[in-house]
Amino acid sequence: MKILVLTSTYARRQGDTEPRFVDNLCHYLAESTPPNEVHVVAPHAPGIPTHEIMDGIPVFRFRYCFESWQTLAYEGGILPSLKQNKLRILLVPFFIFSQLLLAIKLARANHYDVIHAHWIIPQGLVAVFLRKLIRSNPALVLTSHGGDLFALKGGLLARLKRWIISRADRLTVVSSAMKDKALQQELVTEQQVAVIPMGVDSQGMFQPPAAGTARKDLLFVGRLVDKKGIEYLIKAMPVVLGKHPNTRLTLIGDGPLRQALEAACQAGGISTQVKFLGSLVNQEIPGHLQTAAVTLFPSVVTDSGDQEGTPVAIMEALACANAVVVSDYPGARDIIHDRENGLLVPQKSPDELARAILFLLDNPGKCREMGARGRQTVEQHYDWRVISGLFLGQFEALSTHHPEAASK
Repeated sequence: MKILVLTSTYARRQGDTEPRFVDNLCHYLAESTPPNEVHVVAPHAPGIPTHEIMDGIPVFRFRYCFESWQTLAYEGGILPSLKQNKLRILLVPFFIFSQLLLAIKLARANHYDVIHAHWIIPQGLVAVFLRKLIRSNPALVLTSHGGDLFALKGGLLARLKRWIISRADRLTVVSSAMKDKALQQELVTEQQVAVIPMGVDSQGMFQPPAAGTARKDLLFVGRLVDKKGIEYLIKAMPVVLGKHPNTRLTLIGDGPLRQALEAACQAGGISTQVKFLGSLVNQEIPGHLQTAAVTLFPSVVTDSGDQEGTPVAIMEALACANAVVVSDYPGARDIIHDRENGLLVPQKSPDELARAILFLLDNPGKCREMGARGRQTVEQHYDWRVISGLFLGQFEALSTHHPEAASK
């Protein structure tokens, strides 16, 4: 099977700090039995080639402006980039047109069986136009990761999302809450949508620590943006430190809130107990997860309605048999079962967050029990081998309805 992947984020180089879920899915799709041919179309960025083979996957990158002005994608994604600088909206038409031109060139040369577009806007829009402009008739699968479904609101955007989705063969979403939202907004029918989260390499990179490894302190992994809820974690820390004064909190990730969060730590007198590491390459993260006593995910639904799907970082922590405390927002409920494989706490509640942290610090046996159950959850339901199989099942079922693709 030939699969064309359209995305707005992909590793720019080995050791990149960008999230790797699109890369990982492409790898497992290509390495399945029988193997598939996967091509990726992603935005260009300064200092990288426009075409290369990365881990066996051909990656084609489109230029959409002068190299130094290509600031729309990466470093957190398109929506945070637009929020940071509203003038970047002027880059969007060039981004869409450039990705479409490159995709047309590749599609006419390769006759793909499936187009897999990550994010409804802009890649879904590109995919719809692409299918209209080429002679072949590949199946079209859209995958929404959260922000494009929850945050892109308003009459025009809602109509555009509905128009795009209605022209796709299938919409996949990464959480049950997202499926409910899509059905509530009448964007899809029950038959058109499937819940398939992203996955984790639980048999390779993300595994429990070696026997006897000491676990201590607290950890957060994620972008420093509003919907991650880090401000509530900072507010909870004085209570935690009141009972466990030697505890340290490490934050892995970067983003527009870093300066404000560092200032909040300084104002709260906890700056010496909170360490900001910034973005790390993916290979460095398992070591931190394997030595943390508790990993924290205090995500929230923002005032604008933006929220997470099911963050891969939670799955990575569980794969490392890490005890987790997670805010009780819709996307978390698919994976975390309270007091079984983690603790769920009310959103935006520093007191409840502190209480959960103290419970786990005071009960290392419970940490081990929850960590073991979390590991089991990931192995059974969220390993990339399971997730890629679910996507391939969708692709194969849909390709039978596209005679040109099925006959090749």
